[in-house]
Amino acid sequence: MEKNESKKKIGIVGGGDRSKELLEIFHKSKGAEPVYVVDPDANAPAMTLAMKLGIKTLTKPEMAIKNFSADLILDASESTETSAFLHENRGAAKIIDIDAAMMFLEIMEENRSKANDQVFTDLSSVRQEIDRNTRDVSKTLHGIEKISNELEVLAINAGIQASRAGEFGKGFAVVAGEVKSTARVARDLAGDIDRVISEISSMSNKIEQSLKKVL
Repeated sequence: MEKNESKKKIGIVGGGDRSKELLEIFHKSKGAEPVYVVDPDANAPAMTLAMKLGIKTLTKPEMAIKNFSADLILDASESTETSAFLHENRGAAKIIDIDAAMMFLEIMEENRSKANDQVFTDLSSVRQEIDRNTRDVSKTLHGIEKISNELEVLAINAGIQASRAGEFGKGFAVVAGEVKSTARVARDLAGDIDRVISEISSMSNKIEQSLKKVL
């Protein structure tokens, strides 16, 4: 289990919609731990969300700086005075501007979208190839089953003819037995191929489910 000490502690100054968006991302992240949100308006979007998530909310940045340590402070205050205060009193924390954070988020989202598109394309190609090969194997399976049935009929007829031939049909009976044995092997082989086709079809279905998640 991941320890909280390994997470980057995040402080957010400014409770607008963009702060709320980033707070949601930080809260879900395994590598970040939002520790406070600051805004004079207790009903600001990020403040309301923070209270729901059990994250500390404060109305003054000096209270946050004094009472809580953070590795990163997201400055979404849109106030020159507040920004200056944060830079002067940040301690070891790094200040990140909201615009820079949002730009970074947009770049990550764009790259994620491109990666998803590539994954979708690759998985679609693999699935199409699997389906194509499955159809080819199914055709071969039908051919084997047909041959197996024909061999069984042939073996039955051969056995009948051998019994009618009496003593002279003993050799023919041996051949009939071998034909019947070959038909049995062909039938077993057809069963094995059918099981493989079922497993491949299951794999294809799993890929289809993965494609739906990528979209």
